[in-house]
Amino acid sequence: MLEITLILLVILALCAVQTNILRRAIVYLCVFSLLCSFCYLLYQAPDVAIAEAVIGSTLATIIYLVALNKYKVFRIYYVNNSDKTTINNPVASNFRKLLSNYALELELELDIVLSDKTLETIVSDYPYDVIILHEPNNITFYGDKSNYHFDELINYISNNSTIKFNYSYLVEDKGDALL
Repeated sequence: MLEITLILLVILALCAVQTNILRRAIVYLCVFSLLCSFCYLLYQAPDVAIAEAVIGSTLATIIYLVALNKYKVFRIYYVNNSDKTTINNPVASNFRKLLSNYALELELELDIVLSDKTLETIVSDYPYDVIILHEPNNITFYGDKSNYHFDELINYISNNSTIKFNYSYLVEDKGDALL
């Protein structure tokens, strides 16, 4: 029984280190800590097992989850104003890969929302970081001047892609208006 638990500890430690998604890493570390407390029980150290369960599993996991809650989710609305097959074309696929790589480099949680709503509706009613408007012959990125990730994203895509695109800032006035 102890050997199986020790092997699982090694596997969970490797999974926690290798994952690119922080939520999974927190889950792996929580289970790792629970297995450690179980190992302490098998080694007949119940006081250490209780301390590990309380501090390692519970307290550390809560602290990680609170920190992760402050972690930035990068929300992108992808609006497709042409036929529905545009999302599967090579240009859109290349942009999705670029966006994923950008989010991984900056350790952002990427949330791509496929939408058929208008640009004005998204700006006024939904939380967003970037809006990508994909038309048959044009791709336009919209973002806020206050969001420094938008400028970094534009620079990243400009430096890592040969695909032509436009970008524009959205500004807040009495109502949200396009610049």
